[in-house]
Amino acid sequence: MIGARVRVANERGSFTIVIYAESLRQVEQTARIRYPGSTVRIAFPIEPECFFAGGPHTGAHTGLEAIEGLTDPIRPS
Repeated sequence: MIGARVRVANERGSFTIVIYAESLRQVEQTARIRYPGSTVRIAFPIEPECFFAGGPHTGAHTGLEAIEGLTDPIRPS
């Protein structure tokens, strides 16, 4: 299991989340499913403490839901 920061942008603003999955491709796919119609990009550089996700996870959505509440969306002025 790996984790990566993902930048999500749409007409209302942008924000960064962390998603855990089996691969970077699955990280990106999970974000696209969760935020349809938004631009989704893996944020580089990938942080080692996120990438090498330790501990038990039951799936990509588990990691997303666990961290999503900790991020503050950036709203345009």
